[in-house]
Amino acid sequence: MYGQHRDGNGGGGGSGAGFLWGGLACCCAGAGCYLAGRSYARSANELRSARRFSRISDLSMTLAASSAYLPLVTLSGKVGSDTSIIGEQSGQEAAIVVNDVTQIFLKKEKNRKDVKEYIVVKKTKEKDGTEHLFLKNKENDDPEQWIRCSEEIFSKKKEAPWYLDDGTGRLEIVRDRSTDGSLLCLASEDFEKQPRSCGCECSIKLLGLRRTEWILPIGDKLTVVGEAVKDESGKILIKRPTNGGPFHVTRNSIDKVVSNLGSDARWCKIWAATFAASGALLLGIGGYATMC
Repeated sequence: MYGQHRDGNGGGGGSGAGFLWGGLACCCAGAGCYLAGRSYARSANELRSARRFSRISDLSMTLAASSAYLPLVTLSGKVGSDTSIIGEQSGQEAAIVVNDVTQIFLKKEKNRKDVKEYIVVKKTKEKDGTEHLFLKNKENDDPEQWIRCSEEIFSKKKEAPWYLDDGTGRLEIVRDRSTDGSLLCLASEDFEKQPRSCGCECSIKLLGLRRTEWILPIGDKLTVVGEAVKDESGKILIKRPTNGGPFHVTRNSIDKVVSNLGSDARWCKIWAATFAASGALLLGIGGYATMC
């Protein structure tokens, strides 16, 4: 009887397969964390090996004595521009200004999955004096809810040619525009109310417009890591290394960047070990359940 019951419900093989698949998934996740940790650790080591300069003038003289090329350097300076921009909302002087307009609204949606059920208890009494408790499951009468949503409807970016300056020289950065987001800071945020409903039997209620302005202010201190070259006109350029090495333009110091990468590498190793141990345990359980 016991053997027939197992065969009719898939037996230990079915549950064992589930453990095996779970174990394989954990092992794959552990391998991914391990590789990510190695990548973070390698980047941290490369940044530690970057040649540090405290002044742009020192970098200029070193480039002049080294065929106008250095594979990996790091230094800091303040943002400067000869044609700076004034923010429309904030009024601040900046090298990059990004204005966004976002529509904020409420949207009515049916949410059957989250409908709560509760028990109604009702006491009844018969003519002969007998009392009964009547239990009934009852659903929430209002399964619809209003969800706050947002949608960007306008975005405009202005950028002036800018550089880093430390008082001893200028440094231009040849960067990927995708890195601009981490350099910008929120300078202004306004909310314009527009309380009204629109269409679909008032299933959408407009709340208003959120207007934000993100800028790269003049005078902010940035740290750059990359390949240094001096062009024919004498300008010093920092760009992404041709050999695929690290390239950073950040508000943090080089020591902070190295520390963050080292922390990420340690956490990845911890998660890799955790996933590997869990995977091994699940594989062992799955193998045992399959054999039984």
